[in-house]
Amino acid sequence: MDAGRYHEHYLLQAGWLAPARHYLFRKAGLARCLRVLDLGCGSGVIAEEMRRLCARPVLAVDRDPEMTSFARSRYPENEYLAGDERLLRKKGMRFDLIVLSFVLMWQERPLSFLNRTRELLAENGALLLLAEPDYGGRVDYPAELDFLKEVFIGPIRSQGGDPFIGRRLSSLLRRAGFSADVELASCLNIPCGDTDEAWAREWRFWQDLSGFSDATLARILRLEKRAIARRERLVLFPVFCALARPGR
Repeated sequence: MDAGRYHEHYLLQAGWLAPARHYLFRKAGLARCLRVLDLGCGSGVIAEEMRRLCARPVLAVDRDPEMTSFARSRYPENEYLAGDERLLRKKGMRFDLIVLSFVLMWQERPLSFLNRTRELLAENGALLLLAEPDYGGRVDYPAELDFLKEVFIGPIRSQGGDPFIGRRLSSLLRRAGFSADVELASCLNIPCGDTDEAWAREWRFWQDLSGFSDATLARILRLEKRAIARRERLVLFPVFCALARPGR
């Protein structure tokens, strides 16, 4: 998929988690941070939001040059770099706040990644993990939609991700030498507020990502629409967050 399709997904995802994210920005003191890094920035949605809140450019870094190019075209007031935490370490860069959103779940060795990221923090710097999911704890109602959990878990695993990273977050941060407050960013999502077309686009995104059939897509949309019309649709989906600082 091209960067534009991912951008649509990131915008919708950011909207769902906005209340928790703004609470975390206040908790981390974003407005006072001079050097802010969005590591794994994707299409730049979160970096741009932080720039507006702290009134200064954010450094947005992603391994995919196509994503950083797209983000630069959409949000040109930030700074962009195609690379990862290893490149930043080589450059000797340090940050007051490092922000991750749905990033740890895609790391082949998340503990090593956290150790390297810790070295990028300035004195008194903080690591803010905005969202790390636990699809194993997802509950869909009515029961006829319970199979959706596997629709997400399968493609995440096939691409090397960990769909259960949320439950491991506290342990991983402690082992990486952080003192952290781990919380739930979100555990409840009722998608009745989204338009039918926005919801259908999101399911087509997951179809392209996982490769399930058109028949499965039609079944999902039919069941979703019926449950929402009956006001029965409910999703319990734990998404974890954390504000972490190197342990003393």
